[in-house]
Amino acid sequence: MPNSLFYIIPIVAIALTAWHFNKKEGEEMEEDPPEDSLGDVSRKIMTLLDTTKKKFGDKYFHVKLAVTLPALLQLINQAEASRSSDTKSPRDEIYSKAGKTATAKELDGLGGYLDFADWAYLASRDEIKKKLAGRGYSLLKHQEARESGQVGYFIATNADTKTALIGVKGTSSMIDVLTDCCSAAVVRKLDQSFDPQDESLKEIRAHEGILYSSLALAEDLKPFIKEFFLPLGYTLLLCGHSLGAGAASLTSVLLRSQHPPLMKKGNIKVVAFASPPVLDHKAAKACSSFITTIVNNSDCIPRTSLNNVQILLELLSGIQEKLVEAGFDPVDMKSTSAFFAKLREGAAGEMIMSSEEGLKLLKKAQTMVSHDDPDHLYIAGEVMLLYQKWQDRRKMSKGKEAESEEKAADEIVPEPKLPGYCVLTDGFAEPLSMIEISNEMVGDHLCGSHRIIIDSL
Repeated sequence: MPNSLFYIIPIVAIALTAWHFNKKEGEEMEEDPPEDSLGDVSRKIMTLLDTTKKKFGDKYFHVKLAVTLPALLQLINQAEASRSSDTKSPRDEIYSKAGKTATAKELDGLGGYLDFADWAYLASRDEIKKKLAGRGYSLLKHQEARESGQVGYFIATNADTKTALIGVKGTSSMIDVLTDCCSAAVVRKLDQSFDPQDESLKEIRAHEGILYSSLALAEDLKPFIKEFFLPLGYTLLLCGHSLGAGAASLTSVLLRSQHPPLMKKGNIKVVAFASPPVLDHKAAKACSSFITTIVNNSDCIPRTSLNNVQILLELLSGIQEKLVEAGFDPVDMKSTSAFFAKLREGAAGEMIMSSEEGLKLLKKAQTMVSHDDPDHLYIAGEVMLLYQKWQDRRKMSKGKEAESEEKAADEIVPEPKLPGYCVLTDGFAEPLSMIEISNEMVGDHLCGSHRIIIDSL
């Protein structure tokens, strides 16, 4: 296996799993990429392979993913099993301390913004038009993605509030998945700085695939902005989920650079749900006045970055050292037998390292990654980190299992309602500086999961 391919296995596997679950949720998904898109698929993968090869070389090639990933999952399960459901989880401590608690005013309207992002997935123009009319908006344009590398979107206006709404369609095909996860950072020179307070932001580093989608969207929006929205004093509101969130974020940066009036406070706003990492550290931080990114619990997509892959590999490297020390590294018949026997112990077995050692190893790995590394990308702007407490989720999971066993197979088990929490932070916060391995890391990405927790806030 080429060493560069080794590095992207975790990130591509996570993204493909998310795509699979998106299909199950019922969104219209393309089963296979058309033949004329296969070259684009190959190019995206090769770009990321080249980036990882240059970045890491052979540094982590000694890590045995097939061994260390199961060992990591076992450690997580063992840590959960050993902790009382009434004991505060270190994970919850990390989340609660990541920022300040959001106020009711700051959370106001979040459900409505999610609706706008969700409606961008709809294929029917008439259905979108009807839903928007219920919120006082008139549909101006509905555009499906014309070719690979572009995003679908709708444009609508509310004459009473003088708001121009752009809903950007999210991940709905294999091509979109690869655009999400193949996050090579490329340099883009802007017309002018998108931040009037910092002239150095005439140049950004951005997610390559989403940048190309955003350039096309910004070009499509140009006549509407110049001839309609700006002359009539309309403010712009961009909403999107997943790929659509990333495209909405980068498009707003491009538009501020191209149209100076949009740099005035309040003239453009982005609400991005579950965005992939799209901007370098400095640019992502500079977007806090006009971009709000929402991250739900352990959602894997906002964490699918090269920096988090490095942190994961550092963690797995430490686990491998422990396996070697304990004689569980499968290099011969004896050690292979010992390794599988260890895995068969499940959550009840003795841990190869304590929870405290694991957290210490994670923090050490996080300190090794520089925010200013030019290849590292982050989600943009202010971040609303939504979460439910670990012990609540654990109780819910156990309760659902028990109810499912008691009820008939054709009966629907109602979803328990859990209290939700929200802290305001940024894309560099500790909970986002790791790929959080959990049973919900894919489900947390879906629009439906966002709606459940928003309704509980």
